[in-house]
Amino acid sequence: MNHDRFFFFRTASQESDLYIGVPHGSFRDGMIRTAANEILRLRKVVTDYAAGSPLFLRSLEPVPGGGHVPEEIEDMLRCSKRSGTGPMSAVAGLFAGRVGLRLIREYNLNEIVVENGGDLFIRNVSDLTSLIHAGSSVLSDRVALVLTPGTWGVCTSSGTVGHSLSFGCADAVTVITENAPLADAWATSLANRVTGAGEIERVLDIAGAIPEILGCAIVVEDQIGIRGQFEVKILS
Repeated sequence: MNHDRFFFFRTASQESDLYIGVPHGSFRDGMIRTAANEILRLRKVVTDYAAGSPLFLRSLEPVPGGGHVPEEIEDMLRCSKRSGTGPMSAVAGLFAGRVGLRLIREYNLNEIVVENGGDLFIRNVSDLTSLIHAGSSVLSDRVALVLTPGTWGVCTSSGTVGHSLSFGCADAVTVITENAPLADAWATSLANRVTGAGEIERVLDIAGAIPEILGCAIVVEDQIGIRGQFEVKILS
């Protein structure tokens, strides 16, 4: 997690547990409270909207918006429609991204890493390596993508790791876009299609045809496939 480059701290609120990295020397005590307040704000936005649209929380496919739609909900609905998944497929990426942007704005940060259950919001001003965690696969934490300077969502879905629902069997499907909730939704969508190692190439072809997906890696047991614009590093 680039501990030589970032100072990491944890912010937990209700069901959300975020691991946040800021450049050494940039940390301020108020960052913990700021991040927690943003989590609470986002949770209220989601729960208030869901109270009038119960399908929003449980649908596994896109749902229409209705009435007044807050900006954050509109973002989730858009990601859902693009990826063909339910709106909640974008929620972890949304929280990571919005917390990261608020910290950048309030503390004038030029770099940040926000991790939310394996989904990352990153802003970096020089190359940064991002490991792919793939559970019990022999390739887990041995492959890294080198992120060039920019703002990135790096999100991973798995059919073998964690409690999130997946209809596939991939150990990891990692997607990189310039928007964290969109990367989260596409990771879910693509992971649902990986039913075995023989599907890696087909699903990478799908990812490669989607303009907003700038990088995609799929790990199934001891097999891996990678597409996109980012350099790959194999670690010992």
